[in-house]
Amino acid sequence: MKFDVSGRKVYIAVDLGATSGRVIAAVWEDGKLELVEKHRFETPSVRLRGRWHWDFLSLYSEILYGIKTAVEFYGADVVSVGVDTWGVDYGLLDESGELLANPVCYRDERTGPMVKQVCEKLGKDLIYAETGIQFMFFNTIFQIAAEVSQSRTAFKTATRLLFLPDLINFWLSGVQSTERTAASTSQMLNPHTKTWSEPILAELGVSSEFLGGVVDPGAKLGLVTQEVAEAIGTSDLSVVTVAGHDTGSAFMALPEVQPNYGILSSGTWSILGFELDAPNTSPEAAAAGFSNEVGYGGTIRFLKNICGLWLLEECRRSWIAQGEEATYPTIMEEAAKCEPMRSLIDPDYSAFATAGGMPEKIQAFCKEKGEPVPETNGQIARCIFDSLALKYDFVFQILEKITGRQLEGLFILGGGSRNDLVNQLAADALGLPVVVGASEATAVGNVMAQMIADGEAEDLAGARNLVAPSFSPRRFEPRPGVVTTEIKQRFSALVS
Repeated sequence: MKFDVSGRKVYIAVDLGATSGRVIAAVWEDGKLELVEKHRFETPSVRLRGRWHWDFLSLYSEILYGIKTAVEFYGADVVSVGVDTWGVDYGLLDESGELLANPVCYRDERTGPMVKQVCEKLGKDLIYAETGIQFMFFNTIFQIAAEVSQSRTAFKTATRLLFLPDLINFWLSGVQSTERTAASTSQMLNPHTKTWSEPILAELGVSSEFLGGVVDPGAKLGLVTQEVAEAIGTSDLSVVTVAGHDTGSAFMALPEVQPNYGILSSGTWSILGFELDAPNTSPEAAAAGFSNEVGYGGTIRFLKNICGLWLLEECRRSWIAQGEEATYPTIMEEAAKCEPMRSLIDPDYSAFATAGGMPEKIQAFCKEKGEPVPETNGQIARCIFDSLALKYDFVFQILEKITGRQLEGLFILGGGSRNDLVNQLAADALGLPVVVGASEATAVGNVMAQMIADGEAEDLAGARNLVAPSFSPRRFEPRPGVVTTEIKQRFSALVS
């Protein structure tokens, strides 16, 4: 059934996360933005012949269904569509534009030996100076090194690499483009020049033509192809590049601008940092493992990746496989009743980065480190939540030292911001106020880029001023004495 939305504009945000995907219709009318979820679906990875893949054709069919549903409901008021996804992963195309293989999942273990190999050849100092990106085993630079080392046929045959948001944009519009914020996650883009790093590409043996010329978010790629038009029911839908990396879109959706507030994008990953005008590729930033990712309008997201609610998702997957209900409300209720700060882990412990057996991995870590072993589901969940809050504080202190800023609070954005227990624990650990913005911040930022491209807002500051009133922020004040110095020292020893 089509609803009469005369006088409104509707923008479609395709937002793929590593756990689930959403197609969201954003209705803009009378100075207010309303988000309406039209379709939600899982984004599982599939293990085949020893390698983890994304079932990307299936995900694309879910995206088309969601867009079709939005078009049927809102009709001619739908203006454009934008796509954001997680970073680093890519698809390989042949000269005719055919996808040669399902994209490999970033958590696949193929890159393990590549980190040492690439760093020994180029040197970590050069790589960081050229890219300003935190060294993580799944970065695109190491994925490509693995392709070369393993002589993968799809890679040898490919003539073009497209990051995942660019791949979807290509299928929708027929135009191959490489969006800058997504490219910046690869550890192959120079954040100072905002173009490909020639020393990195030379070492990998790939050309800038293979990666494509880089375009900014907000570029209009054109209308959907005839094939897509037949699938969704309209040919009058523009495809716009947004901040293709989901964190880049999320950072756009700040509820207000406070220069001395940190920003946390909370979801599968907890990504904590600042928005800067220029990169910080200092030796101190390199040693602390901070990234300089390009954001909308050439801004820099100076941040650090922290393993986030992936830990809970993996626990839930294990519990459900064992026949337990393991719903979010049940887990949260049990966790809230558990003794606080009883069991602690380092969320970024290497064993936690891969799938499978997460409850047992957490218990094994606690046993090895002399922490009380969590036994119940509630205790394990509480262990995750307490440890995440303490890790935020740990990284926060490093961030202050590197930037010279005295931080006054923290913005939390994204799906994880719905977890009020973690929001309060973060305020307690930091000893600072926490302001929670839109839970669908990634979709909001996605839509903001489309609105700027459509002329509804002049620039990022204008879009933030327009959109912020639609999503009332919530504030969490720190509770004295909940997180003591002794608890922080205990946690610090686990991380060290």
